[in-house]
Amino acid sequence: MKRVVAIAALWLAASGSASALDEAIGRALFRRAWVPAPSSTTSNDGLGPLFNARSCAACHRGLDRAPVSLDDTGTVISQSLVVRLSDRAGRGDPVYGHQLQTSGLPGIEPEGRVQAQTTGYRATDLAYGPLAPDTRLGARAAPALHGLGELDAVSDTAIVALAREAQARGAKGRVHWVSDESGNPRVGRFGWKASRATLKGQVETAFLLDLGLSTDRHREAGGDCTFAQDACLAAPHGGGAGSAEISDEITGRITAYLASIAPSAAAQDARGAELFAMTGCASCHLPTLPGPHGPVRAFTDLLLHDLGPGLDGGATEPGVSPTEWRTAPLWGMSRILHSRAGLLHDGRAATVEEAVEFHGGEGGTSALRFRSLAIKDRERLVAFLKAL
Repeated sequence: MKRVVAIAALWLAASGSASALDEAIGRALFRRAWVPAPSSTTSNDGLGPLFNARSCAACHRGLDRAPVSLDDTGTVISQSLVVRLSDRAGRGDPVYGHQLQTSGLPGIEPEGRVQAQTTGYRATDLAYGPLAPDTRLGARAAPALHGLGELDAVSDTAIVALAREAQARGAKGRVHWVSDESGNPRVGRFGWKASRATLKGQVETAFLLDLGLSTDRHREAGGDCTFAQDACLAAPHGGGAGSAEISDEITGRITAYLASIAPSAAAQDARGAELFAMTGCASCHLPTLPGPHGPVRAFTDLLLHDLGPGLDGGATEPGVSPTEWRTAPLWGMSRILHSRAGLLHDGRAATVEEAVEFHGGEGGTSALRFRSLAIKDRERLVAFLKAL
């Protein structure tokens, strides 16, 4: 930590800004590979004992959504995709918890592996026995990180007002009320299920599930370990006595760094935007949200929508149906398509057209209108989306 602060201090001297210091330290912490406890400094240890990645950057290569890498057996070997576990009510598996951890410290057996198959992904080589009969698996791709600060700044009042306006027009979609870091009711906006109200809350959840590190919000020293995993619970943990492994200062600075990452500007096409509205896509993927510093051109309403059985994501969160999803922001789609990382929550759709085909439920009418467009108009709309 001292080395990180020293490097960041040089950045501050050049920029003359306290916020630049937080962002510089946050950038370094985002890239840091965390180590097991005990280590020479308590601010640098506590990884695991079970985990999916050693650093934040490992899941978000280049800050963008990354394609999933497989070995010659079809086993997932990249950290850009994880498998969540829950029953239909969002409760984690009694043995494996809320996420399948594919790595472990020495002496701690990884929970299992993730293997690609024709219909998605499955868990294999389970080290602690079978999953519970009602546990459902749900693959989740690590999202791109551009523009998160702008989404974080949209007020709860604005999102609630947009939901009411949509309902007055006959559109569906609902606010997902969750608790923030202080336990106060807030509008969920981060995560595939809008399960976190703030960017900082999302960072803390990633530390818990992906790296097995405790924070002030999540004090579980063993990360996602359960009482059925004795070796994991008995392993050394980082941090000081009675303190979390990751301090509020660290999560705050990583949050500041992520909030500073601006979205890229999208090309403008009036006819494409008109077709986007005509099909009804813009009723959920709102082109702009009202932000404190001007319009947020994210193409989302941040509400939950039921997209039907074709997009049943298996695992879910408490209070959210397996077929409900937060409207995915579409800014940055051009980068996702260029990297061939795939669209939707698990990357199953390789093209815009495939992604639209999966939309049922509240998105079914818009998908039908899309298919009914004249070929030239459909191509124009797809080109518009590819340029976002």
